[in-house]
Amino acid sequence: MLAHPMMLPVRFAYRFDTRWGMNFHTHREYELYYFHQGRCTYIIGSHIHVLSPGDLILMNGMTLHSANPGPHHYLRTNMHFDPSYLREVLNDSIFTSAFETIGQLGNHIIHLEGESRTEVEQHLHKMNGLYQQNDAVSFRRFLLALLDLLYYIQPFCPTTGQSIRKMTEKELHVQRMLTYLEEHYSEELHMELLESALFLNKTYMAKIFKEVTGMTIFIYLKNRRLNQAKILFMMDNKVSVSDICYTVGYKHLSHFSRLFKQKFGCTPEQFQRIAHHHKLSTNSEK
Repeated sequence: MLAHPMMLPVRFAYRFDTRWGMNFHTHREYELYYFHQGRCTYIIGSHIHVLSPGDLILMNGMTLHSANPGPHHYLRTNMHFDPSYLREVLNDSIFTSAFETIGQLGNHIIHLEGESRTEVEQHLHKMNGLYQQNDAVSFRRFLLALLDLLYYIQPFCPTTGQSIRKMTEKELHVQRMLTYLEEHYSEELHMELLESALFLNKTYMAKIFKEVTGMTIFIYLKNRRLNQAKILFMMDNKVSVSDICYTVGYKHLSHFSRLFKQKFGCTPEQFQRIAHHHKLSTNSEK
């Protein structure tokens, strides 16, 4: 995904079908995701959402999330933006009134049809044209177009984060598994325990979890634990690495540190220093 040439904290990719490696992740920015074509199972936190063309996701990027697209064309538009940056460069009260409903209610899955779908797709097309221009005026117009889009979709936001479609029996079983893992990820887990707790055959569970999410149960569990560690480091720079290690469910510090570096490219101690520096920089700008 290309960053804007002005290197501002807004990224926009229009109608692209590149497939990234399947991976649960978090990021600081808010995310807007519009699904143009294909089929995709999108997991946000512990909820499964089966997407169809015309679906739009608005999401706090700090929620663990991942997409598992179908085998055919996977066309979407994706945007990341930092709300604090937009409050600074746009009129604060106007941006807040556009964003407050979306931001306060959490993550949203909106299904657009007919005129509303056409309106949003035309809006995204216009935003892409502005985003491609390498000048400050066009970029300001792009931000104003985003503001207008937020106002437009605000009435469509549901009041809960529940799935907008009925799930198949297989997807409902995986939803139960995700809910259980979310509640118990910091504990010692094995397939026999899951089999006993969920009353499902362990071989069947392993098979349907991989089919629906695109990864194994224990790769999901590893990602869930490591992303929780990342969040805890960002929240408190004084907490010890060993405390975080045990809190998220690992028994051995060396094993935790090795997995953390494999996933994030730095040791827990290095990430803690980076997060602390970012927090100081953000506070100094206020």
